[in-house]
Amino acid sequence: MRASLLTLFLVAAILSSACGSSDQTNSSRTTQSQQTTRQPSQATAPVADGPPVAVAHGGPPPAGAPSDGPDTSALDKKIEQAEAKAKAAGASATDKAAAATAYVERGNVFYNAGQPTLYKFALRDFRKALRLDANNAEARAKQDQIVEIYQSMGRPVPDLGNEP
Repeated sequence: MRASLLTLFLVAAILSSACGSSDQTNSSRTTQSQQTTRQPSQATAPVADGPPVAVAHGGPPPAGAPSDGPDTSALDKKIEQAEAKAKAAGASATDKAAAATAYVERGNVFYNAGQPTLYKFALRDFRKALRLDANNAEARAKQDQIVEIYQSMGRPVPDLGNEP
């Protein structure tokens, strides 16, 4: 319990510092980005309901798309295949559990990325996993923890993953 509270406190502190901004912080970021030109090895593009994923052709990311998110392209494919199997007629509980596990795997990438702005995408994946397997304890615990973090900060809980 104590470790859980400590983790919650640390995550809340990170979210709090990441969400606050000042003119000085923004101007220093602008200065740093103007001084350093970084060539990413792989460009990214946003998914319709999620964060950026790798673009196969390696072109520049669309305007406004963050390029510093984790590369989830392999997990995206894994989810696509597992979800197709889980939604097929006659899908077994094992098929649905496999798709849920794939969502939890990608959710953990966002959850553990060290970027509080990605928590909403982790939350989406944990919610989707729970739709496929309501007994997935890891997805339930992490979903609840992320919701608790948002609520403890007085911030609205994102709706990602609640879509029908």
